[in-house]
Amino acid sequence: MKARSQSKAGNPIRRPPASGNSTGSSGYSSEGHATSLIDRLSSPEVRINVEDEIDGCASSGNVITGKSGKSNTMAMSPADRVRIARTCFALACLWPFLFLLVPPSSSPASVTVMDTMAAMDSETGGNVHGLKRRMKNAHAKIDHLRALTSSRVSRNISAKTSFLQKEMSSLLRRSDVVGYGASHPRVAVVVVVPSQPESKGEGYDEDVVLNGALDSVESLFQTTDRNRIFIVTVVMDGRGKVGTFEAKLQDIDAGRTKHRHGGMVHTHDHHHDWQMEGESKKGEEQDETHTHSEKIHTLYNEEEIGVAASRNEAVHFINVLSRKHEEAGLKSHDEDLILLFLRCDATLREADGSRTWLDDITDALILPLDDNSNTAAENAYQPANAVSFAIDYSSTDTEGNVEIHHSHVGDVLAFDDLLRPQTSTANAQQMSLSNGESYPTPIVGGGATAMRLETYNALPAKDQSLWNHYSADLELSFNLWMCADGIDVLGTSLARVVVDPLVLSTQEKTNLPGPTTARLVSAWMKGHGDDEYASATLRAVANFAAADYQSKNILENGSRPRDHAMSEHRVLPEKARDLKNILVRIAEEAQQSPTFPSGLGKKCRPFSWYVENVHPELKIYQVEENDEGSDSNKLNMSNGKTLPSKPLDDQRMAIISRASPVNIAYVDASGGHTEHPHMGATDENGNFGYVHDETALVKTPPAFVFKDDMDHTELCKKGDPNWKMLTEKVYVDLTNHEAAEKRAEHGLAKKKRAKIFCLVYTIEKFHDRVPAIRETWGKKCDGFMVASTKTDKALGTVNIPHEGPEEYNNIWQKVRSMWSYVYDNYYEKYDYFHIGGDDLYLIVENLRLYLESEEIQLASNGGHYLPDGTEESQTPLFLGRRFAEGGDRDRMFISGGSGYTMNKAALKTLVVDGFPNCFPHLKTFSEDVMVATCFRKMDILPYDTKDDAGGERYMPFQPGHHLTYFPPKNPKDDWYSNYSVDVKWGKDHCAAKSVAFHYIKEDLMRRMHAILYHYC
Repeated sequence: MKARSQSKAGNPIRRPPASGNSTGSSGYSSEGHATSLIDRLSSPEVRINVEDEIDGCASSGNVITGKSGKSNTMAMSPADRVRIARTCFALACLWPFLFLLVPPSSSPASVTVMDTMAAMDSETGGNVHGLKRRMKNAHAKIDHLRALTSSRVSRNISAKTSFLQKEMSSLLRRSDVVGYGASHPRVAVVVVVPSQPESKGEGYDEDVVLNGALDSVESLFQTTDRNRIFIVTVVMDGRGKVGTFEAKLQDIDAGRTKHRHGGMVHTHDHHHDWQMEGESKKGEEQDETHTHSEKIHTLYNEEEIGVAASRNEAVHFINVLSRKHEEAGLKSHDEDLILLFLRCDATLREADGSRTWLDDITDALILPLDDNSNTAAENAYQPANAVSFAIDYSSTDTEGNVEIHHSHVGDVLAFDDLLRPQTSTANAQQMSLSNGESYPTPIVGGGATAMRLETYNALPAKDQSLWNHYSADLELSFNLWMCADGIDVLGTSLARVVVDPLVLSTQEKTNLPGPTTARLVSAWMKGHGDDEYASATLRAVANFAAADYQSKNILENGSRPRDHAMSEHRVLPEKARDLKNILVRIAEEAQQSPTFPSGLGKKCRPFSWYVENVHPELKIYQVEENDEGSDSNKLNMSNGKTLPSKPLDDQRMAIISRASPVNIAYVDASGGHTEHPHMGATDENGNFGYVHDETALVKTPPAFVFKDDMDHTELCKKGDPNWKMLTEKVYVDLTNHEAAEKRAEHGLAKKKRAKIFCLVYTIEKFHDRVPAIRETWGKKCDGFMVASTKTDKALGTVNIPHEGPEEYNNIWQKVRSMWSYVYDNYYEKYDYFHIGGDDLYLIVENLRLYLESEEIQLASNGGHYLPDGTEESQTPLFLGRRFAEGGDRDRMFISGGSGYTMNKAALKTLVVDGFPNCFPHLKTFSEDVMVATCFRKMDILPYDTKDDAGGERYMPFQPGHHLTYFPPKNPKDDWYSNYSVDVKWGKDHCAAKSVAFHYIKEDLMRRMHAILYHYC
C-alpha cells in the first residue's frame, strides 16, 4: 500500500484555483464568503423541473468543457442557438419513434447509458479508439434522449436563466447519469474535516489533517466504481475556503488521480487523456470528450458546529440532491442510496479484482427486489442495519516506509462504565452464526460506517451538540441498536479501512467530555426503569474526573499521586460527589435544548435491553459511594452486605458450598525448619536459610527485543494454527487492565489490585529456558521465583531441597517443599499463587482481571455476597483446567501443565492441614492428581473456570493444538477427550481472554509474546 501523501496542503499545485472549481465554487459569493447551496436549491428561483432544466439542447447532458474549465454554452452565437432550436424541434416530432428503440428501465437515460458503458468495458479490452467512439455515441444518446423530453425547446435563454441552468446542471451531472438502478444503488459519502485547535490535542498539524482528508477521498475514487458514486460531500467544519485543498479535490474529481470505472482503474493527465493503470501514454490522440461530471461538493462552516451537526447538514444536502435527481428523471425512486460516513483519517481498502467494498456493503444492506412483485410497496421492506468497517492501522518509520497492522477477525469496539471506547471480541456464538463473516459490534469502529440513507433519515436522535467524532458515533450506535436493526462487522469482506493514527488527535476519536456524557446519559438511560444506569455512569465519570483533578493539582505541587490519593482519602469522595451533582444538573438542563432527542423511551428499546443483548460485558457498578438512602444502595444492599449483579450458577455454587471457610491469618507451620517439607532453600554456596527476593524481576525487568531481522521474521510469521488462534480468538485485555491500573493508582477502586505470586519449577539442566520466561510473562507477576536444583540470583532460581531423590518420579515431594517454602516466606504479601512448569506461558493481565472479577470475588466469599475487604475468612479456591481422571467426574483434578491458581485460603489449607496428613512420604510423578486428592479429602473441589461462552481459560496444550484438535467419534478412544469436562472444540475451545498455555518452549514463548503484545 502506498504511503499517505507527505505533501503539505500549502504547497504549490499543478493548476491554479482560478481555472475552475469542481468542488462547489458556486457555493461562494463574489466577496468570497460561504453561502448555502441548500438554500438556493430550495428557493423558488431554482425550482427547476425537467422541462426547465433541459430548456434547449445546449443546456442538457454532459456539458463539454474546454481547457479553461468553462462551459462553451455561454459562448454560442444567436444563430447557433436558432439552429439548435430548429434541430431540436424536428427531433421532437420524431421522439415517439425513437423511444421505441429504448429498452424499458426505471431510469431511461441513466440505466441505458450504464448498460452501454458496461458492455463497452467488457468489449473494448483496452482498445482506446473503440472506447472513445462508443463514449461519443453514449454522450450523443444522452443529449438526444434528454432533449426529446422537453416540449419547450424554442424558449429564449436569458443570461440569468443560463446561470441557474448551469448551476443545476453542475449538480445533476455529478450522478454521471449512469446509475445501475435499484439492484446496484449508488453511495453518498460524507467526510467531515473537523477543526482541531491546540486545545483539542497537542502536536496538531493542519496540513496533516487536510492531507488525510485528501487521501480519504482519493481512496474512495480509487476503490469505488465512479458510476456508483452519487455524491461526495466534504464538510469543512470551522474553516474557510483553502484554495490548494480545493484544487487538489478538483484534481481527484476531474480524474487526474487514480479512479475506477467498473473493473478498470485509470488516470487522466492535465489534458484528460485516457491512461490505463500500469501503462504509459504512447502518443494517442487526446480525448477531449472523456470528461467527468462533478462528484465532490464542499460545504463550509466558518463557525465550528461540530461533527454531528456537520453530518446532518451534509445528509440534508444529499436528500435535497436526491429529490432533485428524481424530479429530473435521473434517479429511480426504487434506487435505495447507501450513506457512508468516512472519517478523514481512514482510507478504503483496495478492490479485489472487479469486486469492491461497495458490492459487499450492498449485499449486506440491500435486499434484492422481488421480480414477481408488481408494486414498490411489495418491495418496501429493507433492513435498518448498518455496517461498521473493520479497521487496520498504519505506522510510518523514519524512512517513510508504511507498515499496516491488521486487526483480527472478531475484533469489535465497545465501551466501559465511563462510556470510553475499549476493544472487545465477538463471542463464539456470534462468530459461529456466520463462520466469522459477520458479527455484531456494540458501537461502530468510527473509521467508516455504511447504512441505507433512509435508515439514517429514520433515526430519531440527532443531537447537534455532539462535537467530536466519538460522541457522534456513540449516539449513532445507540440509534442503530435501540431504534433500528443493529450494527455488524463484515470481518472477512472488503469493508475495511486503514486508519492513520497521526491525522486526528486522540481526543477527537476517543474523548467524551463530562457534559457530553451527561447529554447522552440523559437521552438514552432515562425511562424504562433504567435510571440506575444513568446514576451509576454519572457517578463513575465524577469519580474519575475527581481523581484526575486531584492528580493534576498534586503534580503541580510536586507530590506523588499515589501518596496523595492515600492521604486525601476523605477529600476525594467529596469532590466526586460535587462533580456528580454538576453532571446531574447538566443532564437535566440538556433536556431543554432544542436539538436534544427527547421521548426516546417511547420510540426505542431500553438501555437495559442493550446491555443484556448487545453489550453484556458492560459492568456498571451501582455502589460506588455511601449515599444515605440512595435507591441504588437499597437495591444492592442486604443487611449491610453487597449483592452481586449476577449470582453464581448452580454448578459453581455446589462446588464452593462443599468447602468450609478458612481463617486467612498466618499460622506458623514450619516446625523450626528442621524437617521436610519446611527445611527451606539454600544460597549459592549451599547454606540453608536463604530467602529469595521475589520482587527482583519486577524491579529490573529485561526488555523483550528481537535478536535480529531473521528472528523478527520467524517470530512474526503468519498462517499456522498458533498464529490463527492468537490473532483470531485469544487476546490480552490491555484496555481493562490499564483502566484498572489507573483507578488503583488514583484511589478510585474499592480494593487494591490483586497481587499474584508466580512459581515455576525446573532443574539446573533446563536453566536455559528461564530467560525467555523472564523477558516475556514472568516480569508481569508481582512476585516471581523459579524453584530449581541450583540457586542463581541472576536468573532468579532457588534450590529447594526435598525428601527423596531429584527425579521425575518424585515431583510430588518437590512440590510439597516448594509450596511450603512459598507459604513460610510470602503468604502474607500476596492474594493469589500460581504454579507451573518451565514450559508454561501465562497471560498475567488476563489472569489478574479474572481473579478480580465479580465471579471470583463472590466465590471466595462463599457465593452469596461480595466481600468488602474486611473479611477474616475466605472460601478456598482451586482454579485451573479440570480433568476427570479416567473419565470419572467424581475424581476431578487440575492439569498441572498450564498450572493452577490458589487463593490464600487454599494455599494455607494445603500446607497447614493437607501436607502433614496427605501422603507425606509418597514417591510419585503425578503431583497434580495428588494435590487434587488432598484437597478432595477436605471437600475442596476444582472450580469451573470457563468463561461465559464456554471457553476454557487454562489450556493444557499449545494454542494451535486446541484450534485443530477434534475428538474421535467415541470420546473414550482418546485420553484427552475422555478426561475433558463439558468443553467445546476448535476455535471455541479457548476463551478469548485465556490465562495459560502449556508445552511452550523458548521460541514459541517469544513468538506468542510478540503476537499477543503487538510486536509483530
